[in-house]
Amino acid sequence: MLAAIEITKPDDIHHLIKWNDEVIGPTLDFARKHLHIHDGLLLRRIISAPDSPATARINSGGKPVELDHLIALDGYPIANLVIGLGRPSSKLHRRKLADYPKHANKNIWPLRQLANLCMMAKTRYGYITTEEELMVCCFSRDGPKLWKVAVRPIPWSRHGENQLTTDLALWWLCMLAISSRRNRAIVREEEMIGIDQWETRYIDDERGLVRRHVYSKFEEPIGPRAPPACQDPWPSDVAANAAAFAAGVGINADQSANLDTATSANSDDFDFNTLLDPVTANLEEFNLNTANLE
Repeated sequence: MLAAIEITKPDDIHHLIKWNDEVIGPTLDFARKHLHIHDGLLLRRIISAPDSPATARINSGGKPVELDHLIALDGYPIANLVIGLGRPSSKLHRRKLADYPKHANKNIWPLRQLANLCMMAKTRYGYITTEEELMVCCFSRDGPKLWKVAVRPIPWSRHGENQLTTDLALWWLCMLAISSRRNRAIVREEEMIGIDQWETRYIDDERGLVRRHVYSKFEEPIGPRAPPACQDPWPSDVAANAAAFAAGVGINADQSANLDTATSANSDDFDFNTLLDPVTANLEEFNLNTANLE
């Protein structure tokens, strides 16, 4: 159990990395199979720890770079999803960032390291674990060599139902990354697709209209099934068929078949804005304007 993990020296944080890996493996695989996301591809999870036979590395064309945790899809090429680092709280602490903004350059060095690793891995998602909290991160570009990061720190002590725990936050970060390549690419913030984005689609005659969440691919019905496909009527049915078309039946009569995101992007089931949306989640933002990412 997590309560049995003791952190007495910096290397002990790798026990927390191992915990993250053991939690995310089965839960993410279950969600992938249930939602049919990347069927047929295995999930690669590699951690760097004293008792681990492997070492997590990123190959970016040069010398492989080591990190603490790598979550990826075993395709060709390998699709890196989430990058993880373990650091003592003395190196990164949310309260220090908030209380001492003038000393932010010293306090956000691990964020600069994570930004560089995410750039090499070609994913916008990463996290940093300390003995006090897990900080999930989403990076975006703010210029040719300028980066921006939205962060959400979650204390390890948080638990219970209806709570954003460390396990749930990391799982959702992986779900965002695994949804598609475009949803994990590092782009400008205004080019990102909102995590509360839904799209309306007509599936078939049996299922009719559905509303699909862009990231998780979860679907829910929003309209009646369409009528059977039109066939050449018998002479005696001409009037009935003409009346049906005049009444505007089927998908053309359903006003919910609207691709306008302003009317179709709201979810009544789950508030996705509470995790990584800097606008609505009141997340701290830091401008990595001095990071050399070359």
